[in-house]
Amino acid sequence: MARAANSPIESKTTYTVVKTGSPGTIKHPMVHEAVMGNRRRWGAWQDWVSVLLGVYFALAPLWIQGAPVVLFVTLGSLVVVASLWAGTTASSTLAEFVKGLLGAAVVLSGLFGAHIEERTAIMNSWMVGAALIALSAFAAYRNRSGRSATNPYDNQHT
Repeated sequence: MARAANSPIESKTTYTVVKTGSPGTIKHPMVHEAVMGNRRRWGAWQDWVSVLLGVYFALAPLWIQGAPVVLFVTLGSLVVVASLWAGTTASSTLAEFVKGLLGAAVVLSGLFGAHIEERTAIMNSWMVGAALIALSAFAAYRNRSGRSATNPYDNQHT
């Protein structure tokens, strides 16, 4: 059936798309740039600080007496890997979520780890874990708030 030239249903929705490309952004013909986020890889300082916290936590048993070496090295290494993952992607909320979960595991290692009698190890794990949770939450918020300004599909149903 032919469509009428003067249809009563008109689309009044228009979107302005601002391209925020940088020299290091990924170009893909089927994926709009706003879907991939608008920050550069390794553009967030939170990723660098998270890598340093992971290295610090992995090496902490060298100067903290009574700290469980296997637990600290394992969690510190996982934090470094997740931070590198978050830093090498343009805006991965999943990577930030994994960093937050690892931060919670670091906090819980202070409560349930083998170092219950060592207060320095407990405080160390609490402070590093809380910092990781805060950094990942802030980076995930920055990813989301930076993306919504350029994503035409965010305001489609408002």
